[in-house]
Amino acid sequence: MRKFSGSDAPLGEYSTVSGQTIRAEESGGRAMSQQQYDANQGAVPPSPDPSGNPTPPSTPSNPQYAADPAADVPQTGVTFTPKPDMSRRRIKRIVVGAVALVAVVIVGTIALTVANWTSTPEAKVRQYLDLLADGKASAATAMVDPGLPDDQRGFLSDKVMASASARIEVEDVTVDDEENSKERVVEATIRLGGERFTHWFRVSEEKKTFGLLTNWKIENAMIERVFVEPRKVTHFSIGGEKMSVATLTESSSAYIVLYPGVYTVTPEETGEYIDAEPQTVLVRGNEDFDSTRTGPRVYLEGVYNDKVAAAALEAMGPLINSCASVSGRTDTACPGAISSRPLSFLELKTMPTTVSVADGGVYVAEPTYTIQGTLSGSKRHDMTFRVTAKLKTDKDGIPELDASGKPQFDVRFG
Repeated sequence: MRKFSGSDAPLGEYSTVSGQTIRAEESGGRAMSQQQYDANQGAVPPSPDPSGNPTPPSTPSNPQYAADPAADVPQTGVTFTPKPDMSRRRIKRIVVGAVALVAVVIVGTIALTVANWTSTPEAKVRQYLDLLADGKASAATAMVDPGLPDDQRGFLSDKVMASASARIEVEDVTVDDEENSKERVVEATIRLGGERFTHWFRVSEEKKTFGLLTNWKIENAMIERVFVEPRKVTHFSIGGEKMSVATLTESSSAYIVLYPGVYTVTPEETGEYIDAEPQTVLVRGNEDFDSTRTGPRVYLEGVYNDKVAAAALEAMGPLINSCASVSGRTDTACPGAISSRPLSFLELKTMPTTVSVADGGVYVAEPTYTIQGTLSGSKRHDMTFRVTAKLKTDKDGIPELDASGKPQFDVRFG
């Protein structure tokens, strides 16, 4: 048999090295494995020993780099192993995102349900009534338009409602059974000033917000027309909000508008000679949908005070004194018993110090004269006459004053 050296042995043949027969392909495979190991480790294969015996490879200093038999398997490509931490983080992000999305959907659904629940017809009416109960007139007006021109909104203010001695107390709010109707009737039971009454609201469905949130609109504001009828009063106020009688009577409405409450209507600018007491009015709001219903009336009655009576007595003085003189007694304004016959004696015995009041601003006093005729046998005797002083006023009963600011009268005997 032909002998080859270990390096020259052809594949599939056998060679003998140092008394050992080695198959060439196994030798070649181990040589390749050793070279791969050397390339990986950066080591150089040792030179053969002079004795002809192969020198074993040096052992790496670090045991973890020791050759492993499994390393002899030939590698046909490069293999990458994915990092497990990156995969876990990616999965965690996906899970967290999914949970957050579910949470948003749940919260949004709950919020939408709650929003629609709080936007029912009865909830809308209760919100409106709570504003009126708290005296928030401006917010109530913004929520439900009263449908009035600007000149009729003067008393629909927070200041006026703050002056009310009582405001509404809401006892119950219910709605009709027509759940699918776009127009509903809401009934509110209310207490005010010790009285209980019912008010009905018309509520209609509006366009939904974002196509999801239900909206309701109150069609009829809870307001009341109040008719103020002044006598001898030029101005009046409620809660400091003042209006002239002229403005009221010359307007087409001739009434004021108020939110529910118990209000005090106070006469203003009555002047020095008129007294007028404040009046209280209970305003409940319209009890039905008929806007033509007549509301409550307030009568502001002015009366002439004692200063007018004193002025009337003072105005009587010149005529009473004139008729007691010889030169003035013939005035036709004097009583006929004094002015129409000759007198031998004439004297004012008593000047009146008080007056009585008749209707229509008429004041009455009674002076007494002592007189004696010229006929033979005539005796002195006393005569009492009636003097009237009628106050001059304008069409509203307001006294007309002279340049000095005193009332003017029409004085005469009669």
